[in-house]
Amino acid sequence: NSSKSIPATMEFVDVAGLVAGASKGQGLGNKFLANIRECEAIIHVVRNYEDRRVVHVAGAVDPVTDAEVVNNELHQADIAH
Repeated sequence: NSSKSIPATMEFVDVAGLVAGASKGQGLGNKFLANIRECEAIIHVVRNYEDRRVVHVAGAVDPVTDAEVVNNELHQADIAH
């Protein structure tokens, strides 16, 4: 029963453009990884739907592989940093 209420705020930053090899500078890798380093927490959302109008960088939608690519690139960048 606190007498004071302090509202919490959260800022979401959409960081897109990660591809396999980002930790080695491919794609927007260096920019992506620099943006991620500024975050205090990461919420990872992957695509799991087909739509011909929305092109997938790998040519096919595979959310498991997409998540593995992001996790691997973050791990590789962390080791190199």
